[in-house]
Amino acid sequence: MQAQNQKNGYILLAIAGVLVLLGIAALFAWGSGNKAAPTATISVNDIYTEVAQTFAAQQATQQALNPPTTSPFPTFPLTTPTVSSTQAPIPTAANTSPAATAQGCDSSLYLSDVTIPDGTVMSPGQTFTKTWLIQNTGTCTWDTSYQIGFGFGEAMSGVNTALTQTVAPGAQVQVSVNLTVPAKTGTLTGTWRMMNKQGAFFGTNLTVVINVSGPTATSTAGTPTTTNTPETPTATATP
Repeated sequence: MQAQNQKNGYILLAIAGVLVLLGIAALFAWGSGNKAAPTATISVNDIYTEVAQTFAAQQATQQALNPPTTSPFPTFPLTTPTVSSTQAPIPTAANTSPAATAQGCDSSLYLSDVTIPDGTVMSPGQTFTKTWLIQNTGTCTWDTSYQIGFGFGEAMSGVNTALTQTVAPGAQVQVSVNLTVPAKTGTLTGTWRMMNKQGAFFGTNLTVVINVSGPTATSTAGTPTTTNTPETPTATATP
């Protein structure tokens, strides 16, 4: 009986212990459920302050990356001046032909040898007349102030000889000079040209070329009856 009572006591103690444990657990659970978690509070002023600080930091960064540019001098808009339509035009020189030059006025052309062809054999001291046929290829008329003049080479005692007639532009004329073979041997060449009233040479060269050989001659050869006389008929060129 006593053993049974002792057994029942142990059972009751065990049940009481379980109940105590359950009660402790219930109390712990209830305390944990009623314990409110701390709620963080945010101030509106703090938000505005943080936003302002962020905006200021962004502005400072932007200014550092892109510094403002300043111009030391004031700038003004460029304007293009306009020309009035009533402005008088710039005068231009008249398109006029220049006056005829001396070269265009006076010009001549060699046509042929009338006497003493080049290479004629002659003797020292022999006299002769050299005649050329030429044409007035200029724009001015030749008068008796024009002459045939010595240029260079062997003069053969010749002198400048004036024309004895007028020669119109385009006309042909024979011009002559009286010469004497010098006391030389070999090929001798003298060059003559037309000269105007101012004494200026113009036109093509007129040459006399002879071969000198043998003793001194006493006769005169190749002298035409007239000088500075056109051939008949004479072809006249149209100016």
